[in-house]
Amino acid sequence: MKNFKGYIQVYTGDGKGKTTTAIGLAIRALGAGLKVAFFQFFKPGTSSEVNILKGFSPQLYYKALGKEGFIEEKVDLETKELILKGWEEVKNLVKSETYNIIVLDEITYALNWGLIDLQEFLDFLKNKPENLELIITGRNAPKEVVDLADLVTEMKKVKHYYEKGVKSRKGIEK
Repeated sequence: MKNFKGYIQVYTGDGKGKTTTAIGLAIRALGAGLKVAFFQFFKPGTSSEVNILKGFSPQLYYKALGKEGFIEEKVDLETKELILKGWEEVKNLVKSETYNIIVLDEITYALNWGLIDLQEFLDFLKNKPENLELIITGRNAPKEVVDLADLVTEMKKVKHYYEKGVKSRKGIEK
């Protein structure tokens, strides 16, 4: 889209709503006629929103880069390969200049765990096309990424029913 100025947005913090915000932004962009690529790092693509997102093809390209189960820093080789392959695809899509918005959902884990080189990612951000909006989500966004971003929102958990033993519910958390 001509005359579209793209910015870098970061949604981080320990509160709920980072991915939900990115999905809302993607839907809004689609409604405005923009093209969106949505990458979910470490996620298997089984959450309810995926059914809807895939339905927007070809205006929205969706890619899951994970498998079932929760990962805490110890990433197996299969997942690491998925993440790195996905990262290469992201870089190629940026070069193609096909999309107006690219969502990098949960990419902060790949940065914090050293799967994607932080300096390479910072260079990627600094050299993004002028008309590309990048949406970055995940806990503990690196300070360097926060410093480069144009918009940063920190989701702060005040209270969560998970602490009362409520598991993820279909249609709400998954």
